[in-house]
Amino acid sequence: MGSKLSGRSDLGVAAELGVTEIATTSAGLGRKIYVMNFNLKGSGFGLCILDTINQIRYCVRENLIPVAKYDAASESHFFDSAYGDSMWEQYFEPVGPYSVADIAARLRDPDRPLSDADFVTPSRAEILKMIEDHPDSVFSWPYAGWRRRSPTDVEAWSAEQCAKGRQTVAECIRPKPHIREKVDGFWRERLGEGFVLGVQIRGTDFHYAPPVSPAEYFTSIDAWIARQPDLKIFVATDQIQYLDVMRNRYPGRVVSHECIRSDNEIAPFKMPASPYQKGEDVLLDILTLARCNHLLRGASHVGAMAMYFGPELTCTDLSLSKTKAFGQDYGRLWSYDGTKPAWQVVSKSPLDTVSKHAASQSPWQQVDYAARSVVWGLIRRLRRFVGV
Repeated sequence: MGSKLSGRSDLGVAAELGVTEIATTSAGLGRKIYVMNFNLKGSGFGLCILDTINQIRYCVRENLIPVAKYDAASESHFFDSAYGDSMWEQYFEPVGPYSVADIAARLRDPDRPLSDADFVTPSRAEILKMIEDHPDSVFSWPYAGWRRRSPTDVEAWSAEQCAKGRQTVAECIRPKPHIREKVDGFWRERLGEGFVLGVQIRGTDFHYAPPVSPAEYFTSIDAWIARQPDLKIFVATDQIQYLDVMRNRYPGRVVSHECIRSDNEIAPFKMPASPYQKGEDVLLDILTLARCNHLLRGASHVGAMAMYFGPELTCTDLSLSKTKAFGQDYGRLWSYDGTKPAWQVVSKSPLDTVSKHAASQSPWQQVDYAARSVVWGLIRRLRRFVGV
């Protein structure tokens, strides 16, 4: 893919960095620079981190200098101009040796100038291929329309993704000190020294994988309580009803951050609130989950990021065996418009009772699912053959 990349002409990169005057000759930094600033509209905070991880891995493969920016042009739900012109650096240290400000200063420096020839600027299509299709990229979920085939050994596949994610996070991604201090203080004041079970439940607009309802966590939580009678449960969820279910079933055990949550299918990051605060809420959940003794999770970038930030964290992923549930079918192509959000499907059943789970589908539903899987498999092959 590297052969397809070329420096942008005129002042394209410089303009993105907020610099309008640059020298035409280059002093260089020894390697070309890749500035991460593609469109993030519609992406949750966990996906922003995952996309950054995969762009860092691209830079490693291509021997590039990574610079994570995501300014107003990225349309990120978490960019807040009150905190500077880099969404990434609101929450994290620079991913490489240079910050956005460092690069901007070099562009202005007449003695050590940079030019557009020092940058690589892949198109959005190339970026999406890089982060969604390359075998070296990290993936958080094995079943979806954008994956050409599901892995034969899901557990091994999941462990491989986790190892890659942990490697990149350990080497390149460091939360800002004020974020780490908040997590330390919360842990000290609310969770203490005992065993902490992390529980991550995704609701609201989630629809790229079958949702896991609160009731599906109960068996695992009860088993952990039998082993650790004094444990506390840290719950990270975007759905206020899910938190209420956990508090009612496990009184006195449940701890959570005070953050923005939804009571319907609208995700908190799409709600009117401080863009910075929406991002910090998610990052605090991720980093707190990462410190737990064990994690129970469903399909979600938040749960995946917790695993990457927690190098010793063990996990039970309740979603890996679910290719169908609650009337949804992920054997066919996933559709942004056609696949219902988690809250719309899960809320039709009592939240404290497992209902319409894949294991309880009728024989006719099982046949119907299998038939659709075959049909959609043929459609996928046909689309690849004709190049659609």
